[in-house]
Amino acid sequence: MKNLPFFVYGTLRHGLRNYQSYLHGKTEKEVPATTKGRMVCVENGAFPCLFPEGNDVIQGELMYISDEIFPEVLKDLDWVEGYDETDLENSMYERKMVTVENNNGEKVDAFIYYWNVNGGTGQYIPSGCWVKHVSVEKEKTN
Repeated sequence: MKNLPFFVYGTLRHGLRNYQSYLHGKTEKEVPATTKGRMVCVENGAFPCLFPEGNDVIQGELMYISDEIFPEVLKDLDWVEGYDETDLENSMYERKMVTVENNNGEKVDAFIYYWNVNGGTGQYIPSGCWVKHVSVEKEKTN
C-alpha cells in the first residue's frame, strides 16, 4: 500500500481532540486542503461525517506521515474511524483514496474516511468546515 497523506476534516484536524491523541508529533507536515462532498454531524454533534455525494467545499488538512511510522498511524486511524478493511459492512467509516486540492491549488492523492453507516446522521453543515461549525455551536451555548 502506498503511503499517502490523510485528508482530515473533523476531530483529527490540527488542535482538535483526536489530533492530540493520534497525530500530534507524528506528522512531517500539515497542509490546508479541500475536497467536495456533504458534511453532517452525528452523535448529537460530537463529530462529523462526510459523504462523497455532494458539491460543498469541504475544508480540511493533509497530514503527511513518515514512512517509518505510517503503518502504526494507519492502524490507529483505522481504529478511531471504526474501519476494518476485512469487514466493510460493519465498518463505521470507509477509507478511500481520493484526489484533493491543497492550498496551492495542486491536486494530491490522499486517504479519506467516508461515512459508511445508513441513517444516524444529524445536522447538515453547509459551511463544510468542522472547525467553524464547532465554533458557532460553542457560541450558541455561551
